[in-house]
Amino acid sequence: MPATALAVSQASLAISAAGTAFSIMAANQQAAFAKQQANIQHANAQRQAQFDREAQVTKHMGDVRAQQAQTVAATKQIHNNALAANTAWNAEQLKVDEARSKAAFKAQEIYAKSIGAKGTVLASGQTGQSVGLLAMDAERQAGLAQAEENASLRSALDASEVQAQSIGLQNQSANNQVLSSLSGPVAAPQFAPMPVGGNPLDLAIPEYQWT
Repeated sequence: MPATALAVSQASLAISAAGTAFSIMAANQQAAFAKQQANIQHANAQRQAQFDREAQVTKHMGDVRAQQAQTVAATKQIHNNALAANTAWNAEQLKVDEARSKAAFKAQEIYAKSIGAKGTVLASGQTGQSVGLLAMDAERQAGLAQAEENASLRSALDASEVQAQSIGLQNQSANNQVLSSLSGPVAAPQFAPMPVGGNPLDLAIPEYQWT
């Protein structure tokens, strides 16, 4: 082979070898860059997942605190409802006591008036059947007055009983309204799994900080 041709052939081989080496180096650099980018993306995905978990924990704590405050407020309101109902019941009981006292006093008054009427008849000096009729009339008048008073007392007691039942129903309705406004139990957060891949950051599960 002529010297010139040999030199050209050797030069071609050298250029080819250099090109191959450059291609391998470029491929290695590209692979390393791709791996680096993948690691960065994986790390960022882990950080995002951790951020999402921390946000879930923060929201869960807020929801729990809100529910606790709601429960405290509801308990206080039910207590206030009970106080209001007791006040109304006591007022009704006072009315009943007053009605009974008034009826007892009126009964004594009717009885005294009846005795006085009979005494007046006997003191009149009348005799015979007319005296008996007058005495019976005094008793009849006393009986009518007492019956009227008894009916009035019964009416007052019935009205008070109806009002007491109404107070109880209103109290129960108010309590039901308070209880129905309470939200359901707060569910614990469900964390999404951490992204799987190389370069794990070993991030811990977020902790609850209640204080």
